[in-house]
Amino acid sequence: MEVVLRRGPGDGQVVSATGETVVWRACLYERTNDWAWARGADRRVYEHRPDCCEPYGRGSEDRCE
Repeated sequence: MEVVLRRGPGDGQVVSATGETVVWRACLYERTNDWAWARGADRRVYEHRPDCCEPYGRGSEDRCE
């Protein structure tokens, strides 16, 4: 299914996702209960988790892996 990313570097991108999370360019996005209109259809929103982005020290110390 295609979903829309909210906030962070991928804001507004439409990507494929099937689970609770999606990784886009080394940043973690988590599924929300929100829906947004994108590319002509309602799509589930995945929101950026800023503490799990590579520039922010993504790794085991912040429980992102």
